[in-house]
Amino acid sequence: MMTISRRRFLVASAQAAAGILICSPLTCWARAPKRYPLSFYHTHTEEYLKIYHTPGRCSRSVQKKMKRFLRDFRTGDLHPIDPALLDILCKIQHTTGSRGTIEIISGYRSPKTNAELRKASHAVAKKSLHTKGQAVDIRITDMNTRKIRNSAMALRTGGVGYYAGSNFVHLDTGDFRTW
Repeated sequence: MMTISRRRFLVASAQAAAGILICSPLTCWARAPKRYPLSFYHTHTEEYLKIYHTPGRCSRSVQKKMKRFLRDFRTGDLHPIDPALLDILCKIQHTTGSRGTIEIISGYRSPKTNAELRKASHAVAKKSLHTKGQAVDIRITDMNTRKIRNSAMALRTGGVGYYAGSNFVHLDTGDFRTW
């Protein structure tokens, strides 16, 4: 049998009361997860899209919109997009304070498109994560690409390719690596 002194009981009670006053358990449980606005512009289709994304959770509605928006613009082929890409974009904008529009240079690529691009450039990977809906090439209107690259590298959550000459950053949800 464990006994507790009156002094220890009063200290523990005061600590518990202070904890409840600082952050009520009901308030903590009732808090909705943070939703981040993401604004997109596709440089090839000239389409705009604005969504609200909660990292770690992706609604069917958002998944459907992203699948269409990030389609292979050359063929029109659709493919599911990895929601972790949206998590990365939210983290980059949150950590940098960016409110800019995310310009999409490339999203999903069909295997056919990827093979054609490989013929024209050795910079296109044979097994590109673009063909799995796990990669995007972007710019953000209120940030230079070097800052995007540095922020993405600090996250260490996927691949980060920096194309300074072409003014874009590649982000993917594969293993962390940079080039």
